Amino acid sequence: MDAKKGSEATLMKHRTTVERKSARELVVTRTFNGPARIVFEAWTTPALLKRWWAPKSFGVAFISCEADVRAGGTYRFVFGHPASEHPVEFFGRFIEVTPPSRLVWTNDEGGDGGAVTTVTFEERGARPWSSCTTSIPRRKRSTRPSPPGL
Repeated sequence: MDAKKGSEATLMKHRTTVERKSARELVVTRTFNGPARIVFEAWTTPALLKRWWAPKSFGVAFISCEADVRAGGTYRFVFGHPASEHPVEFFGRFIEVTPPSRLVWTNDEGGDGGAVTTVTFEERGARPWSSCTTSIPRRKRSTRPSPPGL
């Protein structure tokens, strides 16, 4: 088998799809070569998450990974990039943790009303798969008047 065919087979084996369900919902689905419980562990163990969350090809360094993975627990991820003077932080809290099948967390770095991400892990036949859904809640209507012309 030549290298090109081998890489194509790998792409098909670990296929990732992205689908915009609505203006406020994005679904990313990927199959993995491993049991759902192992994939769940890779998402919930900081030392493992730090190894794969920010691909080296992006040039992003995963500086800090803190996660208290339980309902009501919090997380804080800090990333750095050579082109950026300051690190970027992502943080929130876990709403639901159901090993090894489901994680739900808030994305609070944008303030109140941030996105909520749900990841499900299942085994369909011989292949585990996960689906990551990010829903952005509707912004609350402001009670302040709009500036003239808007």
